[in-house]
Amino acid sequence: MPVATGPSVLIITLDTTRADRLGPYGYALADTPTYNRIANEGTVFERAYSTCPLTIPSHSTIFTGKAPPTHGVRDNGDFILGDNEVTLAERFQEAGYGTAAFTAAFPTQARWGFDQGFDIYHDPLERLPSQLDWRDQRRADEVVDDALATLPTFDGPVFSWVHLFDAHWPYDPPEPFLSEHAGRAYDGEIAFADKQVERLLEWWEANHPNSVILITADHGEGLGDGGEQTHGFLLHDGTIRIPMILKGPGVPVGERIADPVGHTDIAPTLLTLAGLPLHEGLQGKDLREGGSEVMYSEALTGQFNLGLAPLHAWTDGTGRYTEGGYGAFYPVINGSSVSAIPDADPARDSAEMQGLADRLHAVEEELGDGLAPTATLDAESLEMLSALGYVGGDPTAEAGEVDPRDVIDVIPLTWQIRQLIGMGMYRRADAVLMRLESRMPDTFGVDLLEAQLARKRGRNDQAIEAFTDLFLRSQSSTTALQLGGLYATVSNWREAEDWYAEALSLQPASPEAMGGLVRSMYAQGKLGLAEEAADRFLLIYPDHAELQLSRAEMMLHDGQPWNAIEDARRALEAMPYSPWAHAVTGQVLWELGESEDAIERLQDALKLNPYNASVRVALSECLLEVGRSAEAVRILAPLARLMPDNEDIQSRYGAAREALSLERQDQSHPKTSDLSRGG
Repeated sequence: MPVATGPSVLIITLDTTRADRLGPYGYALADTPTYNRIANEGTVFERAYSTCPLTIPSHSTIFTGKAPPTHGVRDNGDFILGDNEVTLAERFQEAGYGTAAFTAAFPTQARWGFDQGFDIYHDPLERLPSQLDWRDQRRADEVVDDALATLPTFDGPVFSWVHLFDAHWPYDPPEPFLSEHAGRAYDGEIAFADKQVERLLEWWEANHPNSVILITADHGEGLGDGGEQTHGFLLHDGTIRIPMILKGPGVPVGERIADPVGHTDIAPTLLTLAGLPLHEGLQGKDLREGGSEVMYSEALTGQFNLGLAPLHAWTDGTGRYTEGGYGAFYPVINGSSVSAIPDADPARDSAEMQGLADRLHAVEEELGDGLAPTATLDAESLEMLSALGYVGGDPTAEAGEVDPRDVIDVIPLTWQIRQLIGMGMYRRADAVLMRLESRMPDTFGVDLLEAQLARKRGRNDQAIEAFTDLFLRSQSSTTALQLGGLYATVSNWREAEDWYAEALSLQPASPEAMGGLVRSMYAQGKLGLAEEAADRFLLIYPDHAELQLSRAEMMLHDGQPWNAIEDARRALEAMPYSPWAHAVTGQVLWELGESEDAIERLQDALKLNPYNASVRVALSECLLEVGRSAEAVRILAPLARLMPDNEDIQSRYGAAREALSLERQDQSHPKTSDLSRGG
């Protein structure tokens, strides 16, 4: 391993942070003294642009130096950065640097391929019991605490990435930043992050003097520009103009660069500043030399998630040309900002517009049209992504004709529907879905929301039909995984096995599909096949919770609850809101004689999924065993009503009612000895 001789390098990415809300970019109300200082000590790039207004594609560009059509990560949640891509972390690691990443949110976890080249990759997200929604981020102080505790363990030059998510919706800065920015919660989030960056840089600059520091963002936030409140669907300055501040040896001090630059320019700049050679495939240029000057950006979320037209754009010194359902040019105003209102100059004839379109098409042809490996999301991961305002879509969806710019007013209804589903307000979600469907009928995203609503309501047959239709329209591993989970819920393990196998064939690296396949084999009594598959998959993912849970089930079946309990508890800790994890842990505890804890775990499993018949049956058996027959009757009654023709359920329900009747008779006729003592 070579010994690194170059300067340490620190990249700080501020999620969802507009350039024009920071002090170095002229915002009068900014509370960003740390960014102001770094700007004064380095160079500010006044017109820096993101290649995509989404976290996963834009960070993929930052670390590869390639635009999304080339590295293939085109949307949040649908793609994983491929192992074939060469990342900055890999280059610095090969040069002898220690490499460490500290990230704040679900879209920057290692699962998306971002851990390539990092010696340490800290991305923990835990869901707290008091929270109603997914714990989808670590606040900036937690991330910085983590970095300050870990970075001192490195000797020599370090390449480190710190990602802060605070400015992402919903805007809820901690005190005193909320009170100090009353009515401007978004600004408060940015101010809070600035304060934490101050803490980080105080240590970093003391321990890594003469290092290279880059502060940038993955994308911005609409805040009403172009009619968009958040980000992801449109390409305007609110969502793709980002801060870019560079400091270090070889970087001019106090300089401001007005040339358009962007994410693709970061990799060649940092490699050059560190004295490392540039590798093939980099598409940007050194920021200090003016960068790329023409920046490509895209927003395919409308296509993948809602069946709308995709948006593609180039931005240069004169403005931005954006093409979707139609093409439009947006001129530069005030020297550095691109207007959110298209140019209405009648002198701009059709031939000139065609020239602008031809220029975009030439850029696109040069970049290619690649798709990275697709991701597979189980129901819980899909909910985590949805909690951040992302739908999770179909990467093979055909481009529609409706331009997102024309329906941006109703797109927020998708987030409202997800919130209503999460709060259990299903009738209201239905009503909003009808409004959305009237504007965007027969689109993938709307139909996906209907399928998710049916699943949450426990209408499993309807959900299965809806997800099957979605799969027939687009063979997605995520959709296949949802179907496997649904069939498992109704204990149709043969169909569940087929769908988990389908998900695994579409995404061979999916540990969720592996876990589901083992579980479904085990449930059908295919014990040898299940054990063989579990052993094979655990060699690949030895610490994966679902595979550990499958192993616990098999140990339990083999009469080894004492060996199963460790795997079960570890899986429950990793998946605290998984009904399956609670159910298996409960069954193991029951066999170990810990009846009260076992019943509590089974009750928790039922709270998380009230429609799971097998859990109701298991819980009722335990309750009857300890003489709690009234509770057993209440647990089985809904099943008996919903499944009048199921002989097993009716027999169990009848037995529970008979036990309750006998219990009440005993209570109303005390024993003779009891009467004698009472006299």
